[in-house]
Amino acid sequence: MKKVILALILTFTTLLATGEFKTSQFPDCSELKLNESKSIISCLNGDYEVTFEVNDNGKRNTQLEPTIKILSVANQVTQYIQQK
Repeated sequence: MKKVILALILTFTTLLATGEFKTSQFPDCSELKLNESKSIISCLNGDYEVTFEVNDNGKRNTQLEPTIKILSVANQVTQYIQQK
């Protein structure tokens, strides 16, 4: 019984640490949570500052669309192919 509980605790902690347990509004991006109302989202095409509305209980209101501000745009990769 102790081994089962230990395995569940380890699995749950790993899922939380990797972010697989929570649902994200921004798939294929990584989120750096500054506080409950602001985050920086890093995607392949650039970085964004996202501002969320906060409920009275201090949690993010997921019903409203967040305000998104572009911080930086990723450089385009140009590939030069030469024939030999």
